[in-house]
Amino acid sequence: MSEHVSTRSRRTAALAVTAVVGLVPVGLVAVRPPAAAPPEASVAAVLTTPSYTASWIAIRTGADAGVGLHTASGPTGATQTLAPASDCAMNQGAAAGRYVTFSGATTSKFTESLASFASGSIGVKEKKSGVSCYQVNSPAEKLRMTLGAGLASTLGYQAVASSAYLDVELKQNAQILATLTRGSQTHYFALYSGSTISNPVPDGLAPGQLPAGHKTVCSNSADSGADSGVNDNCRWPISAPSWTGPDDGIVFDTMTLTALNGSFSLEGGADGSVLPAAPLSTPDASIIEVVDGVLDCGASTRTIAAAGDSPQVTVTRLDNADGSTCVAVPYHLGTDPFAAQFVKPLDSQTAAQFVWDVGWSETPAPGTTALGDVVIDYEYPAPGQESVTLGWCPADGYALSGTFVGYSGFPPSADQEPDLPGTQFACVISRQAQPVRGSTRISVQDRVYVYGDAKLSYN
Repeated sequence: MSEHVSTRSRRTAALAVTAVVGLVPVGLVAVRPPAAAPPEASVAAVLTTPSYTASWIAIRTGADAGVGLHTASGPTGATQTLAPASDCAMNQGAAAGRYVTFSGATTSKFTESLASFASGSIGVKEKKSGVSCYQVNSPAEKLRMTLGAGLASTLGYQAVASSAYLDVELKQNAQILATLTRGSQTHYFALYSGSTISNPVPDGLAPGQLPAGHKTVCSNSADSGADSGVNDNCRWPISAPSWTGPDDGIVFDTMTLTALNGSFSLEGGADGSVLPAAPLSTPDASIIEVVDGVLDCGASTRTIAAAGDSPQVTVTRLDNADGSTCVAVPYHLGTDPFAAQFVKPLDSQTAAQFVWDVGWSETPAPGTTALGDVVIDYEYPAPGQESVTLGWCPADGYALSGTFVGYSGFPPSADQEPDLPGTQFACVISRQAQPVRGSTRISVQDRVYVYGDAKLSYN
């Protein structure tokens, strides 16, 4: 099954194509047309401006309560149940279909039975009724969200979260600590309101564990008493949502929200639109952005197997070209017929170098062993935009052993698109082709080096 490359982006552009084409503002799209290229409309329908956060989980707690998985093309998969149950409990559907599993704790032990949902609010069920049963109250209550089995089964791979953008209702000078974990990695974020705004670092944390950028201040206008609509709600950006600024390199599969002072509830539009709304098709929901994983120097992405006309693809990251320290970046990898796509944040690790291993199968023209030229367009390809036909990689990219290791810096003469900011450069490392036994097709294995934002095609 191919994994569609239709994705969301912080930047948008109109898509106009001739034959087979793709857009890559933050990565590379490799495209090989078949013997007969598909109609123009069919390509335009699947290729859109990409983002490394190709999908997101939307938690809605209003009249349309539920938990959905979304891409730029719309909802995908079934909606996870989110409904009130008896005695202030929560019905969150079967575990196999969940994108997120909610659990609660009043001590140190988390159980699903302590997660509550009532009156459009998610909290911790410390009793069977009353407002506090759907709040998370200090000093001991905690609400946990863990990525569920339904996420992997719907996407086809084990994804991780890169950020959250929560709608939280705050009461009594609430202070919340968010703990993001994945394996042995732990990161902390805090939200302060009312009289807690001047509070120091929460007890148990060293100052370095809560950097200035991890602290959010909420000056909501209503803090206690009866519900006041959106006036006692705030938006809480956690771990740099993709539209807010540079990525922070943090990924997680579990998020624990602890009430350090006052009380809070997790919501998703139940009280109305809490501004600033998320710039997505689910603007009022609480959002968890999802990525394939993170890629550090020397590491490779997961491999997507070939399926029909969709290629097999793996991307490996080399050392940064400018010698700067490598920092893992979140990424999205996907394929569609005649296309493969890899994207990372545009504004972090800008000197990153990548090698694509792309496997194709095609029917060659009779009487020739020639393979098509590798052609590249940088940034936003558009009809009439000048393309660059790639040659073999310069010899200084290879070690004495013959292994391709990439480059150290780029002289201006290496820039293949001087009209764009930065350096754009790509070249062919190797190409191998051989007939497929019992078939008229040939299999082709290409290795291509890319530095910059590009779209790759074959003529």
